[in-house]
Amino acid sequence: MKKISWCVESMTNKIMSGMSQEDAWNTISIQLVSAAESHCRAIVISTFHEDMTRAMKTMSPQLAEVMGQLIELYAVFWALERVGDLLQYTSISNTDVVNLRTRYEQLLRQIRPNAVGLVDAFDIIDELLQSTLGAYDGRVYERLMEEALKSPLNAEPVNQSFHKYLKPFMQGKL
Repeated sequence: MKKISWCVESMTNKIMSGMSQEDAWNTISIQLVSAAESHCRAIVISTFHEDMTRAMKTMSPQLAEVMGQLIELYAVFWALERVGDLLQYTSISNTDVVNLRTRYEQLLRQIRPNAVGLVDAFDIIDELLQSTLGAYDGRVYERLMEEALKSPLNAEPVNQSFHKYLKPFMQGKL
C-alpha cells in the first residue's frame, strides 16, 4: 500500500510543480508498473493461501503438510525477490531478511523429497516438457551429455573465439 501511496504522492508533487498530468504519469510510469505488479503479486499470494487453506481441510495430513510448505515457499520466494521493496516500504529489518533466506532454504530441503511427485502430478508428457533433467526415463546424465554434444560451442576442443579474443586479451596483445 505504501508503494501505491508513494506513486500518488510523487505524481501529485510533479503536477503541483507545474508538470502536466500526462507528463507526470509518464515520468513515474516505471514506478506505477512496479506498484501494480506488487499489488497483483499480493493478491495472487493471498488468494492462493486462502484457497489452499480451504482445500487442505479435505486432504490427507501428509498432502496438506506439503501443500502448506508450497504456499509458504511461494510467499517467501516472492518476498526475497522483492526484498528491496520490503526494506523501503515496510518495517522489515535486515535480521528479518536473513531469517527469510534461512526459512527459504529450510522449505526447499523439506519439499525436495516430494519434488518429483509434485511435478509428476501435473502429468506433463516428455515431448511437451522437453527437459533434459525432467524426463520420465531417468536418463539424466546421458541426456545432459547428448544435449551438450549438440551445442556448436562443443564442436571443437577449444572454441575459435577463445583463440581470437580471449587468448590475446589475456596475453595483453589486444
